[in-house]
Amino acid sequence: MKGLKARGSLTVEAALVVPIVLFCILLFLNQGLDLYGELVKTAQRQEMWEEFNPADKFRRLELLGEIAGG
Repeated sequence: MKGLKARGSLTVEAALVVPIVLFCILLFLNQGLDLYGELVKTAQRQEMWEEFNPADKFRRLELLGEIAGG
């Protein structure tokens, strides 16, 4: 009888612990995917700013002014 009680007790404990562990794993995966999405957005914004070069545009306008102004 003791063996059956212990075996049943482990089953009940596992039935309570396994869903909690799975929930934690899924929570961590979801958070990781959210952070990855934020990283992708940040990388895209950074690429946009790397393409934007105001100093180069200013130099071109100055050169154009010098050429047009004589």
